[in-house]
Amino acid sequence: MNMTRCRRILWVVLLLAGLGGARLWRARQPERPTSAERVRQTRLMMGTVVHLDVCPGGISSDQVDHAYQEVWRRMEEIAWRMNVFDAKSDVTALNQSGGRPMTVRPDLYAVLREAGRMWRLTGKAFDITVEPLILLWRRQARENRWPSPEEVQRVKRHVGMEKVALLEGNRVRLVDPETRLDLGGIAKGYAIDEAARIFRRYGVTNFFIDAGGDIYVGGLNCRGERWHIGIRDPADPKGVVAIVYLSDQAVTTSGNYERFYEINGRRVSHIIDPVTGYPQKEIASATVIAPTAIVADALSTALTVQGARRGLALIDRLGEGYAALMIRKSAKGRAQRLESQGLGRYGVVK
Repeated sequence: MNMTRCRRILWVVLLLAGLGGARLWRARQPERPTSAERVRQTRLMMGTVVHLDVCPGGISSDQVDHAYQEVWRRMEEIAWRMNVFDAKSDVTALNQSGGRPMTVRPDLYAVLREAGRMWRLTGKAFDITVEPLILLWRRQARENRWPSPEEVQRVKRHVGMEKVALLEGNRVRLVDPETRLDLGGIAKGYAIDEAARIFRRYGVTNFFIDAGGDIYVGGLNCRGERWHIGIRDPADPKGVVAIVYLSDQAVTTSGNYERFYEINGRRVSHIIDPVTGYPQKEIASATVIAPTAIVADALSTALTVQGARRGLALIDRLGEGYAALMIRKSAKGRAQRLESQGLGRYGVVK
């Protein structure tokens, strides 16, 4: 379960209903919007392209500009502080703490606490301590050699959220000094939720946030309709498997159809199951609708690991406000579409 990169392979197609027709995200250039109201800003961040669209309505342009400035500042701060690849990040410092208690900032502590909650909720399928297994499989791919069962088990001993102790006063201790955290499967969702919070604080209620396909939509689009989101077909870069209609909700997708390891001529998923230590095989993509981006982010990753039966059962248990669409690969290589019970509430078009 590579939670650093799961989100990067989420490919969602935004259908700009009422804003100039439809476009395929990352499949063609954006079309010029026909609505004079819509304001868009775009930046490269978190290893992807981030789009922020606002429908200002009666809000002044100065107020919108101030909201954008604070949103970008906050997202950039989260992007570097919670990035395992940044040598000066808070996460890197924690990974190098050698098992000693370390005081972290309140937002990082809150993200770690939420990661623990999602670990328990998903039966350990979502696990930010999976980094040692990711490094193992990456190294084996470079060496073009399958790891032995003994190697997998030896590395797996360092994986598990029970090895992350959250202490009083925002202190964190990695009980096992060899445990490594990777927030790639949850930090982007947190950054998106922070952006939504800031927009609303400035009175901006109708907005669209797209961080490389991890999406949160606030209010309505510039025509006063729910936002229309197209979910990419993992077998067809130019196709969609469904269109959903959302307001004040997040939608994210994880999958293994864009990134993989190749060992001895065989492709294997880059998404590693932290429980077994091996790449998952069943799910081509898992899309989750949830009230917040941080939860949708974690759940879509977990569903690719859990598989269709357990994953959909989990979403159904969560009830209203949650839904999922999964594409499962059959033994003959055919794709099978599976839906949670609540998906129909979002006006799904197939």
